[in-house]
Amino acid sequence: MFYSMTGYGAGQANRKDMEVLCEIKSVNNRFIDISFRGYSLPNDLEEYIKAQLKKKFLRGSFEVKVHDNFKSEHSYELNQESLNNLKQSLKTSKDFKNLQLKLSDLKDIPGLLLVTTSKKDISVLGKKALNIAVKNLVESRAKEGKKIEKIVLTKISFLKNAHRKIKKSAPALLKHRTNTIKKKLIQKNITLSQDELSNELSNVALKHDVAEELERISFHAESLQKLFLLKNAHGKKMDFILQELFREVNTLSVKIEKPDLKELALTMKLKVEELREQAQNLE
Repeated sequence: MFYSMTGYGAGQANRKDMEVLCEIKSVNNRFIDISFRGYSLPNDLEEYIKAQLKKKFLRGSFEVKVHDNFKSEHSYELNQESLNNLKQSLKTSKDFKNLQLKLSDLKDIPGLLLVTTSKKDISVLGKKALNIAVKNLVESRAKEGKKIEKIVLTKISFLKNAHRKIKKSAPALLKHRTNTIKKKLIQKNITLSQDELSNELSNVALKHDVAEELERISFHAESLQKLFLLKNAHGKKMDFILQELFREVNTLSVKIEKPDLKELALTMKLKVEELREQAQNLE
């Protein structure tokens, strides 16, 4: 089973005087990258969020936003250092020279607006909301992974069918090529000894025989299908297999000369490239 790196999950936790909503959006990334939007969070909650995401996911870029709604009064404080940095950046930028900013424009800048409350820290409810959000994010990524799985399996099926067709024609292709060489030698009135002819035909066989490529293509296609039987398949492993598969299909397309089969081999190459694009979004 594969998980997509694209997904969304939200979770909410409540008590009488407070509610906390946690939202997580994820997209593809070679590693794990975690960023926060909105108000500055308590250190223990931020560290807890990072630890849980790293524990649950192998890779992806995660954007986390925590909203809180206290029935008691909030107190707000601007982070003066962050504000000064912002002012300096705007002052030196030509693009923002005459920009008029409102509080609504500033509230989502990380670390700029500090929120405190007379009630208990939001960490307890924040952690509960986060756990629910993570669960929903996993389900979302699994759902997207299923969609990608269908696309991938369809393309693998095409590759296997194309492979069978080319394999069936391969012996005839090589025989046709050797006969063409013999005819050309006769037409040009070139006489070769039996050893010289054998060497020439061996070179032709080495250059145009696609048996090894077909064997490796079959092996890689089977390896791809087996990945979907694993409980936790890795997109990185799929990408590695596809790199090897692309190399073999590319060589195959170069060696084949018969127009209809060459076109089929080039289509196989295109399908592998499309598969590699899909693999980039798998965890």
